[in-house]
Amino acid sequence: MKRRSFLSLSALSAVPVVASAADAAPEADWYETVNSDALSFKAVSGEGKLVLQVELFLPPEDEVTEAKDDKGEHRCYQYKGKDMPERFWPGQSMLTRFDLTWDGKAMKIPERFWNDLPGFRIETSTLDPEELKPDLQWKALQFLERLRQPRLSLSAEGGTVLIEWDRPEECDSRSTIRWIVSKSGTVLRHRHCPPHEC
Repeated sequence: MKRRSFLSLSALSAVPVVASAADAAPEADWYETVNSDALSFKAVSGEGKLVLQVELFLPPEDEVTEAKDDKGEHRCYQYKGKDMPERFWPGQSMLTRFDLTWDGKAMKIPERFWNDLPGFRIETSTLDPEELKPDLQWKALQFLERLRQPRLSLSAEGGTVLIEWDRPEECDSRSTIRWIVSKSGTVLRHRHCPPHEC
């Protein structure tokens, strides 16, 4: 067989393989189960000891105004006369609730650690991995872990909580906001933003 004929046949035979692989990937259908407009969420850790309740507020865009400095340049946006955080612009959400409960006890997280963070989104899904075939359950769990919502984990020693929440950024990039909360009440916040093109 000539080399050119062999390559042509090889390329043609690869098409059904690709098509069948796409048919076997159920993630495309799972996206239809996602709600991207949720304004509240209750995150629970795997062992059930931690509960975080969050709520978002979307200021009506017709009530958001632009504030300018003495030179007439943009200074910030305002909602009902109040300066909004630097990263806020019309259409962005604001956190209005961030309540953590640990073993049934409310943990005090000062507002300065969360009320200046606009732009979070909450994605939820009706997908239930338990209702799927065993070989798809792991894929479904991975799919759900990629949704934009806060996640909780308890340290191995049981002394600190890690809260992680991905946030969309400009230029189709993203950042991850992390909070570390100790049982004694110490709170730390960190923002990680991977490199992007802009």
